[in-house]
Amino acid sequence: MRLPSCVLKFRFILYFNTRQVYNCVKGQNDVETDGSTFEKISKPPNLSGGGMEDSKMKRVLSLILAAGLALSLSACGDVLVDLDTPKSSELSAQYDFYPDSMNTIRADMQITPEQADDVFIALVSCGLDGKISTVSETDGVYKVRWGTNTLEVMMNDDGTISEISDGKDVLYPEYKQYNFLLDCDVKTSDVKSGSGDAIGQRAFVSVLKSQLAELTAENFAEFAETVVKDSGYNYFTIKCDDGTGIVFDGSDVTIPVYGTLDDDGRVTDTAGFITRGVDGSYTYEQAD
Repeated sequence: MRLPSCVLKFRFILYFNTRQVYNCVKGQNDVETDGSTFEKISKPPNLSGGGMEDSKMKRVLSLILAAGLALSLSACGDVLVDLDTPKSSELSAQYDFYPDSMNTIRADMQITPEQADDVFIALVSCGLDGKISTVSETDGVYKVRWGTNTLEVMMNDDGTISEISDGKDVLYPEYKQYNFLLDCDVKTSDVKSGSGDAIGQRAFVSVLKSQLAELTAENFAEFAETVVKDSGYNYFTIKCDDGTGIVFDGSDVTIPVYGTLDDDGRVTDTAGFITRGVDGSYTYEQAD
C-alpha cells in the first residue's frame, strides 16, 4: 500500500532525528574510535534499559516524535485548523451541508473560519440550499457552485464580503437589479423631411413589455443619463413588443412620454408622462 507523502515525510523525520539521538547522548552508543573528532556508530543503543540516561533519552525522543508529528500533520494540509467557531454549533444544527461547505469556503477563499461563517450565512440568504461543490476564483470574483446553481462573491481585502450576485442582479448586501437596458443594441434610422431628405437621426432599443414592467426607476434613470442624454438624436425610443414604448424628445431626459407608437417610433396615443424630479429620480403620471 502506498503511504501518503505526509506520512512518509514523518517517517523520514523520525528516522533522521533518532539517528541524531544515537550520536548525541553520551555513553549510550557502543562505538569504535579511531582517534578522530567524530565517533562511528556500531549499533543502536539499548532503549529498554533503566537509569537516568535512558530516561533523558526517552524524553528527547518524545519531543522529537511530537515535533515530527506536528510537521507531518502540517504537511498533510488543514488538519490542525480549528473549525469550531461561535456560530458553528447553531449552523450545524440548522444546515446539514454547513460543515463541508464552510470548510470549502475557508480553504478556497483563504479566510478564517469565522469569516467563512459570515460568507456561508450570506450565501444562504441569497439562495444556497445544498453542499458547496466547488469555489473558483477569477479576477477577484469567487464562483460558488452547488448542484446546477452558481453565485458570484466579491471580497474586501480584510476578508469581509463586498457583494454577492447571481451573475446579473446584486443580491447582497442589498438587492440591485441588473440594468438590462445598458446591454440593448442601439439602432438608428434617418429622420426625413416631407420631401424625403434626411434631416437627422432617430435611435431606438427593443425590449419585451414584461422587462419594461419590472424595470426599476433607478435603472431607468441610469439609462437616461448614460445613453440618451447628450446623444444628439432627434428622438430616442424604447420600443416594446406590444406596440407601446417610451420616447425621449431629442436628448431631453426630463419628461419622456409613454404610449402607443407609430411605425417611426413616435407616440401617437399618449398614456402617461415619466417626470424627472430635482433629485434625478423618475415618477410616472398617467395622462388625463
